[in-house]
Amino acid sequence: MKRNIFIAVLVLISIGAISQESMATLSGGYAFANIEDTDMKGTGWRINGSYEFNPMGGIFAHGISFGYISLSATDGVGQQAVDISVNSFPIYYAPKAMFGNEKIKGFIKGAIGMQYAHLKREGVLELTDFDFGFYGGGGAGIMLFIKDNIFINAEYEIAYASNSWYKDGWMNSAMAGIGFKF
Repeated sequence: MKRNIFIAVLVLISIGAISQESMATLSGGYAFANIEDTDMKGTGWRINGSYEFNPMGGIFAHGISFGYISLSATDGVGQQAVDISVNSFPIYYAPKAMFGNEKIKGFIKGAIGMQYAHLKREGVLELTDFDFGFYGGGGAGIMLFIKDNIFINAEYEIAYASNSWYKDGWMNSAMAGIGFKF
């Protein structure tokens, strides 16, 4: 009898693990931020990949995201011009709350993790720096399901990126991509 109860408890506990949904998304798009020590806005692009799991098909999902952000700007004209580029590799935990039906779902998400950045200034002098720092923020978006397991993802994300050697700033991204649910 004890053995049967023990087996029944193990089966009931494992049902939660079996009913987990996973999603993988690959996105890309436009990124912009204010560049350090200037009044100009650096613009560029971003690619991002994420893996999420949704326990028991509920409204909350847990995921990890990683990506690459490339921004550049030019300050001044002619011989006085200074070219600035910032490249960042963020990796972060991304909790998500989803709402909607089976065809269209909206979501809000968080972002907390770290980023590795490379800053380069070219002008009369050339300066480069590499740094690690905090990456945190949030975003919102929409998932349009083409099939039960394929969806188009569109989202906006704003994140605060801090570094120890150069000034901190807000990075903004507008992305679109494709995702798979399995």
